[in-house]
Parts: sequence; C-alpha cells; structure tokens
Amino acid sequence: MPNPIERLFWKAAIRLRWLLSSRTAAGVDIGSPIPNFVLSDAAGRRFSLFSVFPDKAAVLWLTNLCSSCQERIPLLEQIYSAKKGELQIFAISTLGEDRQTPEAIAANHHVSFPLLLDPKDWVGKTLGLEHPAGACPMYNLLILDRTGRVRLRHHLSAIADDRFKGELRSILEAE
Repeated sequence: MPNPIERLFWKAAIRLRWLLSSRTAAGVDIGSPIPNFVLSDAAGRRFSLFSVFPDKAAVLWLTNLCSSCQERIPLLEQIYSAKKGELQIFAISTLGEDRQTPEAIAANHHVSFPLLLDPKDWVGKTLGLEHPAGACPMYNLLILDRTGRVRLRHHLSAIADDRFKGELRSILEAE
C-alpha cells in the first residue's frame, strides 16, 4: 500500500497530466456512438455493452486499478447501488493478461458492477484511447446515454464527485 506522500504525488501527477493533455488528447468524441463489445469477467461471465441500451445509460471505466483508481471504487459503488435500475457501470481492466489483480481488487472492494477483462485492449484501441501497457488512457471515464452516445469523457481520478454525479443526473433526467 503506498504511503500518504506517494499517494498525494500520484494524485497531483494525474491531475497535472490531465490539465496539460486534456485539450489535445485524441479519442472518441462527445456525441459519438460507441460500438458494441462483448467481454468477460474473471469468472467467465460474458457482458455485452449493447445489452443495456435503451433501458439504461452506461459508464465505461478503463482502469489499471492503481491506488488512485481503487480510491474511486466506493464512489462508483455508491452511484451504482443508487441508480442500478437506470445505469450500468462496466469497469474494464487495462492490465492485459493479468487476471489476478482484477480478481483480488474486486473481492477486496466488494465490487458489485462487472469488472471486465480486455487482454488485447480492444475497447481502448477501438475508441482511440491509446495508452501505455498497464496504464489508464487519458480519458478513462466515459458516460454513455441510453442511445450509446458519449455524453462525457474525463479521467475518473481528475473529476470531482459533485461534477460526476451532476453529469450523470443530467443525462438520466434528460432521457
């Protein structure tokens, strides 16, 4: 477990990287439709993105499950339990063939939403969210409306709780 100073350093580094790169980072555009994907979790259960539309909106979280990402799991759990009938959250591991880390983190944090394995980084590559192996893409958080269009792209560690919840609320109320 990283010490508090190391955690603070990485939080500051992520926010600085976000501020410097967010204006020029490539990737899927706001308003663009997302292609379907089918991925499995560590238990082998298969999940299709399009199975949630048009009944629910969706949150895609592409994550390397670092300590900053793990600190955000309680927020995602809170949102997921409150909006389960209207919203589906998919966490997508960017750790390649590593299955043990997602399994351990899902168990340790009692993750109730699907934590999916994407060993070939199909989702990141298809959405133009390139990133180094084992790292999160610049935009690792996508909120999709009930039509499967991107309504928000951000980095989960760099978005304030209130803004995240407000964006979700406006998307869910507009539909």
